[in-house]
Amino acid sequence: MQAVTQCMEQQSDEVEEILALFGGDARKALHAVLSDCHHLHEQLRLTSGAMSVGFTRGWLPRDRIFDD
Repeated sequence: MQAVTQCMEQQSDEVEEILALFGGDARKALHAVLSDCHHLHEQLRLTSGAMSVGFTRGWLPRDRIFDD
């Protein structure tokens, strides 16, 4: 339980740091975080297209897993 509390405190500190970077403007901070997320998702998509499935042992990003 102590590890969970420590993790929550660390995440809270990271949130405060991000907000401070944007002068407390939550909308700008959220926009930047989402922009980074989209960029990294695109990089993952490009990289996964260049790698063989055997290299990743069949792993696919969650959004590329198709349910039958």
